[in-house]
Amino acid sequence: MRKESVVGKKTAWLIGAAVAAAALGGASVAAASVNPFDDDSSTNGGTEQQLNQTDRDKAIDAAMAKVGSGQVTEVERSDSAGSSYEVEIRTSDGSEVEVNIGANFQVLSQSPDD
Repeated sequence: MRKESVVGKKTAWLIGAAVAAAALGGASVAAASVNPFDDDSSTNGGTEQQLNQTDRDKAIDAAMAKVGSGQVTEVERSDSAGSSYEVEIRTSDGSEVEVNIGANFQVLSQSPDD
């Protein structure tokens, strides 16, 4: 009887571990596919540097101050001349706006995002 109890506990433990691993793996995939602050980390062989959290926060703060309210959908280094960062925001009416931010986190321009 004691042997059955040990086997039952091991089985329960293994099943629990498998369920936890599956849940964590699924959560990782979901988080990766819904990253609201995609920074275009250059998977195509380019040399684009990722943003650090401080620069990302400053760029978002500057863009939100210009646009007002909305949801940030993307933050990235800009490839436009004169602009250091691009922040894309979905406004409350559903439209998307791109805000170009300079090196000192000043707003350079705002335009509809295509």
